[in-house]
Amino acid sequence: MTSIIIIFFILITLCLISGQVLCFKVIGCSGGSVMIKCTKTNQRDSSVQLKGKYFCRDRDCKPGISTETRHHRVNNKRFALYDNKNSRFFSVFIRKLSREDAGKYTCGNNQEWSRDVELVVNTTSSSCGTSVIRSAYKGQTITFSCEYENKFKTHTKVLYRVNGDPVFVLKISQSSQSSEEKFILSDNQRNHFNVTIRDISEEERGVYLCGVERDGGDTPPSETSVTHITFIKEIELNVSSQISSVQVEAYISKSVFIKCEFPEEFKENQKFIKINSSKEISVEQNQWIRLDKALVYDETSSGVLKVFISDLTEADEGTYRCGVKTVNDHLFMKIRLKINQVDHFPESSESAAVIGESVKLSCNSPEEQQSIKHICKENEQKICQSISSSEKQRFEFSDSTAGVFTASISNVSLRDAGVYWCGAETRHQHLTSVSLTNKHQLTLTMPPVIRREGDSVQIKCPYDEKHTEEKCLRRGKCLSKVVKYLCKGKCFTEDAQIIIQSDEDHKKPRISVKDYTELNLFTVTMTELRAEDAGKYWCAVKDVFNLHIELMIIRKNAVAHEASVGGSVSISCKHIRNQTQRFFCRGDQPNICFRDGVHVSSDNSRFSLTEETFSVKISDLRAEDSGKYWCAEESSGSFIFTEVQLHVTGGFPVTAVVSVGLIMLAVGLVFLLFKIKLCSKHGIISSERREAGDHETAQEESLGLDPESTNLYSTVRSPTIPSDSQNPLYSTVQFPTIPSDGLLYAAVSFQKQEESLSEATVRFSKEETHCEYASVSHNISPN
Repeated sequence: MTSIIIIFFILITLCLISGQVLCFKVIGCSGGSVMIKCTKTNQRDSSVQLKGKYFCRDRDCKPGISTETRHHRVNNKRFALYDNKNSRFFSVFIRKLSREDAGKYTCGNNQEWSRDVELVVNTTSSSCGTSVIRSAYKGQTITFSCEYENKFKTHTKVLYRVNGDPVFVLKISQSSQSSEEKFILSDNQRNHFNVTIRDISEEERGVYLCGVERDGGDTPPSETSVTHITFIKEIELNVSSQISSVQVEAYISKSVFIKCEFPEEFKENQKFIKINSSKEISVEQNQWIRLDKALVYDETSSGVLKVFISDLTEADEGTYRCGVKTVNDHLFMKIRLKINQVDHFPESSESAAVIGESVKLSCNSPEEQQSIKHICKENEQKICQSISSSEKQRFEFSDSTAGVFTASISNVSLRDAGVYWCGAETRHQHLTSVSLTNKHQLTLTMPPVIRREGDSVQIKCPYDEKHTEEKCLRRGKCLSKVVKYLCKGKCFTEDAQIIIQSDEDHKKPRISVKDYTELNLFTVTMTELRAEDAGKYWCAVKDVFNLHIELMIIRKNAVAHEASVGGSVSISCKHIRNQTQRFFCRGDQPNICFRDGVHVSSDNSRFSLTEETFSVKISDLRAEDSGKYWCAEESSGSFIFTEVQLHVTGGFPVTAVVSVGLIMLAVGLVFLLFKIKLCSKHGIISSERREAGDHETAQEESLGLDPESTNLYSTVRSPTIPSDSQNPLYSTVQFPTIPSDGLLYAAVSFQKQEESLSEATVRFSKEETHCEYASVSHNISPN
């Protein structure tokens, strides 16, 4: 302990000696910077020209930084040395301090003097060593703050700039300042001071340091103290070009949506809009306001000013400016809105979708523009709002043709009902515009409920929580004070039939009701369903309606018919009443048959529908006509279905008949040629009739024919009456032969009548070695 005290007094003594060596303390903070002023002891001698300035670590002067030239800046990584014009001192600047930088340093002049410097690096201060990046535009005024510890409240605050030139002070807060100056420091806050830079230009681009002037202690330095600057914050200022003007193109009678995006630091500042030469109009924050035709919204959470204009006219064309108010100036964007007078886009359309299924909306976009597909939905104020990020996964885009794309919405739900706009989105720097060209009114329906006669059905009616308040009857039963209804047809209309209401205290046959107030759900169960129960049902609470539910009923007894190919069949459909819509269609399920199936129409000559008796006739039946059909009768906005099973029997398709016939013909001809060749090898002489063999031989001899020759002849006969099926076309091929052992004839017969579709045969005699005949008969349908 004694030795430590002795060393301490020795150091103090050395620092107080008026000689060549003195020492002082410098305090910086981790991550920050420090400016050290190395001063000669004898301040009265200002004529001495200093050369060989240096700053190095420890007394043995390990490699540091030095210069032999006056008024010159020398850089060595994070260290910089600058010889001030005042010959009695020079400056040393150290950036981005770390704990390893703490220790003993020496600064001085090789000719006459040196001083010891003790550098302390503070690692505990929370307001020191911060670094930020700021962006600004030409002509803009910006303000940033520099935080400091409360103990430096009365210290001098400074702003330095590092930009390749020597580090130099711009302003000292305790000096007199004019509001017209370029840089303004104001220290009227509790724990920070503000720096304002006015009318920014390219020259202001660079790195700025703000800090406090101090000596080795925490109290304000005296006039004789050796001071240094502890920098507490580093600001990198990026100066961008002035915000350029943007041209936005939209279409007459359509809509346009514009988003002006401002820097993060201005997101909560007051926004304004200026239309043509009118005055700037301030915009209230976080709510839509109407300014003439334009609707404007200042979204402070994102720093975006939104502008929506619908039903565009030629008068809406012009110059718009959206801006933000800063401390001393305004920052704005210039928008030139051009209205295209040629509207080649379709008018608004209506689309319907079933809950749980998908729907497609057709949209247009200008072919010449490279734009992004966009879809939005109108809110209650008829402002088209972008689809929320949580919902975007259900929306998909796909190109259909040039200039046309499709927006698909999957898993449609109640919240999807409403008006949609789609169009092309164009993005600029700091501004996004959307030209909305297609308007779609999307309505929703519940998927139909299909039941058979005798089944049961439960209809669920959700309602708002505010309708759950109850009242209790004398008998102890509690009912909701707000009456809920289930109606066949829209409640409270002239044609509506009230099925049940929640305040009724009596039972109805086939109907039961339950109100689950904890679930905000009102349910009605209908049993032993009948055909006349088909219809559209509505749930209602006061004047609030849910989507209607369509109940389709299938009759208990199905109808079956069987008929043959080429024939006809008459189907009689059961019906309840006349003067209702009826149709006959084909499909596996009645609801799909109604929506997507093939309906009977007068255009199809094979089908005919008689509405008076509700009967259907199908003529010229084909095998492919077999299947399930439905008779449908409209009932209270829905349908009653009767299932019809049709089975067409007999016959084959024409293509199959022709194919089989050709194959059999080929087989017969091959076998016939084989037999002819076999008989020729045995020297068989053919005759037309076995019984007339001798006579024919004699006749041949009288004609000079050689009995051993193989003369061949053919007779072709056609029916005299083309339509006569009894006179077929045939060919007879005959060979001379030995009467007892030879081929008599081969006949190929074709019949052309459609009614004869069953015969295709090849016949051969198997008696000994006789080749009697081979016959191939093939019938061809005209079709």
